[in-house]
Parts: sequence; structure tokens; C-alpha cells
Amino acid sequence: MKKRSIVFIVSMLLFTYFTIGIAQDDKILDVEYYPPSGESKNVAIMFLGGSEGGMPNCTIEKYTTKGYPCLKVAYFGTENTPAHLEMIPLEYFEKAIRMFKSQPEVKGKKIVVFGGSKGGELALLLASRYTQIEGVIVRVPSSVVFQGIGGPLKTSSWSYNGQPVPFVPYYQPFDYSKVVNNQWGELYKLSITQTDAVEKAVIKVEQINGPVLLITGKEDKMWPSSQMGDMIIKRLIEHKFAHWYNHCAYENAGHNFDEKSTMGGTEDGNKKARIDSEERIFAFLSRLSGK
Repeated sequence: MKKRSIVFIVSMLLFTYFTIGIAQDDKILDVEYYPPSGESKNVAIMFLGGSEGGMPNCTIEKYTTKGYPCLKVAYFGTENTPAHLEMIPLEYFEKAIRMFKSQPEVKGKKIVVFGGSKGGELALLLASRYTQIEGVIVRVPSSVVFQGIGGPLKTSSWSYNGQPVPFVPYYQPFDYSKVVNNQWGELYKLSITQTDAVEKAVIKVEQINGPVLLITGKEDKMWPSSQMGDMIIKRLIEHKFAHWYNHCAYENAGHNFDEKSTMGGTEDGNKKARIDSEERIFAFLSRLSGK
């Protein structure tokens, strides 16, 4: 039996959002919906977190106050979602998109999906499959589907119809004692040398139904996001992609664009990348919304 519950919460900043749980077929849709508080734009944004799990950790007010309805989607690492990033069903996100589009402030607007790191991989994958998504913003993404993280099955991160989405397995053998401060760059660089697996697992970005903004750091120590960003652009060019696209690859920037990050880049490089990329993100959204 389908159940729907909505809890209204007002933050200390007088910022309103809905925490929505929808139970269907014993699966909970774990999302937070934030209506716009500024002049409404023609774009609504769906946020996807990365390998940290839980609800995406982003400052949502800077989007809603500019008129963008927003939806945060948690897909693992919460009470109502799987414990590991492995075999996450894409059908789960179909439900999230339908729920998002049904909100009064979102009806008739363009859906943009925004993901970082593993969430960037997911954002590109979803946009390549679902035409309801009409724009993509990804920070330090992957160009392929990789093996899941932390799960017992050692299979794909994502599934569809109960089957694993083709994926690139982690390179073997690999000396995991080399990994310090969660810097997995060497493992991922070796993994994408597995040509046959990469060919099967590549995300078909040319099928995306709208413009694409890629943001990467050239000194990313988590995985080679700039290299994979170039792979994405190469594929778009080869397939004569019909929409606008851009890859902003920042010098002296790492994975998080955080001055204190151990994930690559310099303090100054990460700061500059964070400031400039935010300006480019809002320019992208304004361009797409026509305002």
C-alpha cells in the first residue's frame, strides 16, 4: 500500500523546506524539497551527493533565493536507503524525478541534475537515460560507471531492472597500502586502462537532452576527474552533440575545491576554482532559464 507523509520544517534562517518520505513497494524515497523564495526561474535543480552518502551537503539557500526550486536526493547511507553504494536502482531516481516535477513550483520547468564526484557519475548516467532531465552540472565526475564502494558483492554501483549497469572493476592487483588520506587516484587511473571494461561502461553522454557543464581540478587526488572530463568532451565532439557544453578544468585545484583539503591542489588554487566555478554555475543556470 502506498503511503505518503510530509513534514514541514522551518530553519533558524526562516528557510522552509519539506522532508518527504514516500513508501512504495517497501522502498522509501529519501529526499528534501526546497521551494524557491526569490523570483521564480524556469529551472529546478536536483542535487545528488557523492561517496560520502547521506543527504547532499550543499548550501541550498543560494539557489532558492535566486528563484530555483531544489530537491536533495539521498540514495545510500541513511535509515531508509542501502548501507553501501552498490547496486543502487536507477528506478529510485525515476520516482524522485516524478515527485519533483509534481511540485507546484516545478511544474513545466526544466530539470537540471547537479552532482559532485560519485554523484557526478550518477548525474551523467541519469541524464543520458531520462529525457526529463534538460541540463547537467557536474563537479569532478567520472566518464564511466565504476564498481560500487563498500558493498559485499563487488559489482556495479547502479542497477536497472535488478541487473547491474555495466561497470569498470577496480584494477587488480593493487597495493591498497599506498592509499593515504583517501587518495584513490592511482587506483582509478589504473582502472580506466582496462579498455574492454571502459568501452562497455562508458556513459553515453551524447544522449543527454540539454547542455552540460563539467567542472574539474587538474590535481584531483581522489580520481582523475580532469582526464575523465576530457574523455566526456571527446565523446560529445565525436557524436556531434546538439547542445552547449563546456569543461572548466582548473589549475592547482583538487577534488573538493577546499583550501584545507588533502584531496589535491593548493590553497590558492582551490579557492580560485571554487569562486570561479560558482560564477559559471549561476551563468549556466541563467542561460538555461532564459533569465
